[in-house]
Amino acid sequence: MSRPAIGIALGALFIVSTATGFYLVGGQDEKVTESATSPLLYDIDRDPDVPELPFDDNPDPSQCGIPVQWGDVDNAAWLSGLWDGQLIQPEVFLYDSHLRQSVIGSARHGTQVEIVLYQENPVLDYYMVRIGEGSSQRGWIPEPFLSFEPVT
Repeated sequence: MSRPAIGIALGALFIVSTATGFYLVGGQDEKVTESATSPLLYDIDRDPDVPELPFDDNPDPSQCGIPVQWGDVDNAAWLSGLWDGQLIQPEVFLYDSHLRQSVIGSARHGTQVEIVLYQENPVLDYYMVRIGEGSSQRGWIPEPFLSFEPVT
């Protein structure tokens, strides 16, 4: 297929998917809703125990970056449940992905973690962290809940 034909096919797919109001993101259908602050906002089917964030999240998950390895050395960071000078999450939640559909674990504010992956996104970046040395517990956290300095 020629490049112009591929472009036309992709454009037609975008128009059809926009007209139906659904996209396939992260392996699940997401309903598109209108918002005053963003032209497209996704109604993600979240578990009831997933809390709202006190800061802006990514309005369009299809625009989010691809996770990349954080690094080989100095991957230490600390969980911080602080927001705007207040301790709002004494137990910092770990999520299944940047979509935050499920809470898959947690650790206390101030817990040292190892950064495994980083995902740069348009509004809010996410980090995949591992709790404790040699632990298999890992999950994604939004950037404001991660500190590169020890927290108390």
